[in-house]
Amino acid sequence: MTTRQTYQGVVHEGNIYLSPAAELPEGSHVYVVVAGSDPLLDEQLARRRATRWLVEYVGNLLVADEGHLLESNGRIVWRFGAFITGRGHQPRGPIGYTDVDAHSGEILATEQQAEEMIAHGEAFVRSLLQAK
Repeated sequence: MTTRQTYQGVVHEGNIYLSPAAELPEGSHVYVVVAGSDPLLDEQLARRRATRWLVEYVGNLLVADEGHLLESNGRIVWRFGAFITGRGHQPRGPIGYTDVDAHSGEILATEQQAEEMIAHGEAFVRSLLQAK
């Protein structure tokens, strides 16, 4: 499984300056997404917005996982996997993904995406029940 981490920084005189707390793993591959000069929405706030959308439009036992900053359709977005939660088990999934515009905080999801996640979630739960 590939682990991806997102670090924010600022470019000054052509050099990238990360926050002092950022420790990049030695030997890892790095991809740079240039988000422009406007500050980005904090990942934690974007995750709360994604989770709220999931609960309101898909189901009340869903949560957004760790976000990944990427470019999609010409926009910089935070992408979160949608995971099924419940008592007595770790979150399971993902059953789909939710994008949040990293500048405006707008949820970039459609009714069709919500319906697809509902169908994937129902199929996922059925497969868990059949496995017992």
